[in-house]
Amino acid sequence: MNETNSVRDDDLLLDFYYAAQVSIWLLKPIGAWPLQQRATKLKTLVHGSSIVIVTFLQLFMIVPWITCIITAKMSFYEIVRTACPLIFSITVFLRYLLLLCHRNEIRSCIDLIIEDWLSTTMAKDRQIMLANAKAGRFFGIISVAFMFGSGLPYACMPIILPFAVNEDNVTIRSLPNPCDLIFLDVQVSPVYEVAYALEFCSSFILFTVFCGICSLTAKFVSHACGQCEILMYFFEEMIDGGDHNRGTIDQRISTTITRHLRILRFVSDIDKVLNEICLAEFVNASCNICLLGYYVIVDWNNQESMLQIFVYFLAFVSITFNIYIFCYIGEQLVDHCQKIGTKCYMIEWYRLPQNKARNLIFPIIMSNYPVELTAGRMLKMTMSSFSNILKTSMAYFNLLREVSTRDIM
Repeated sequence: MNETNSVRDDDLLLDFYYAAQVSIWLLKPIGAWPLQQRATKLKTLVHGSSIVIVTFLQLFMIVPWITCIITAKMSFYEIVRTACPLIFSITVFLRYLLLLCHRNEIRSCIDLIIEDWLSTTMAKDRQIMLANAKAGRFFGIISVAFMFGSGLPYACMPIILPFAVNEDNVTIRSLPNPCDLIFLDVQVSPVYEVAYALEFCSSFILFTVFCGICSLTAKFVSHACGQCEILMYFFEEMIDGGDHNRGTIDQRISTTITRHLRILRFVSDIDKVLNEICLAEFVNASCNICLLGYYVIVDWNNQESMLQIFVYFLAFVSITFNIYIFCYIGEQLVDHCQKIGTKCYMIEWYRLPQNKARNLIFPIIMSNYPVELTAGRMLKMTMSSFSNILKTSMAYFNLLREVSTRDIM
């Protein structure tokens, strides 16, 4: 019997790793996947080293970039041209720091997910959890495809496109992003090659963090949605009992309410971890959807390289799709929480003794105020918010186009 249970637990753990695989692949190499509490000294050392290296690479991109903007005395148009990737880099770095700050809460959420997988006893429940896990994996994989599909060509553009030549007929070798090392000339070999390699690695890290956060968010929310679907079976079997909900009527009510509270606490923990991250994502999306659309139109009118226009367009699609993922899964979470209240009301509660039926008032009331993903506890991450983000971005775009036109004139 023990051997059978052991094999079954191993299978359920494999299901968990299948569900979390994309997040683990993305977050573990950069030190954002939390360590186990009893990790060996070697794993702890490797984990700490990864955090130091990743932090250095991101700072190497951001700090020389800001220094270059300050020292080069760029025009308004030049600043606008560098604003989009700079905003992206800063917001991604902030989100990485937030992941590290919330690693204990993330570990707690992961442990709870593992417990849910290991406590699964019904084949139907396992199928529901696997279906939601596949949805979370899908969003993570699509995010990787879009971000790396647009980001890596952007990082490679300086060596694909011809170098610029200044007024003195001197070739200017460009980097993926502006860089001023103050005491070193980045145009001289081997400084240029080293700076380019570090910026390329930094870009790769930024894309990994960006996709890892999206994958982790989808993983957490899809798991919560799966638990909501399973909870509905407990409500259906509360009156007469069943495979999910057994025991006396008091035990069945207690089991159902306990599972409901467990889901609400889990969703509340998710929001605590992600609300600041969602705020950074909201700022990034609002600004960069506007700027990338501006780049595409301006470069098209100026007959710039089609490769450059295509890369900007892919980045525009990637940023838009990523904020869509956040809003879509936030909407799904709200819908599933509200369905719990509907299911609780639709059961034959009138067959319960009056003093027992009163216990169902609280799940119904709590479902009318579902715990939601928010951006800094100010904005709900739902599909209505997605449309508002697009409207705001287009308003910024029209303002930017008007200001830049007057600046040129």
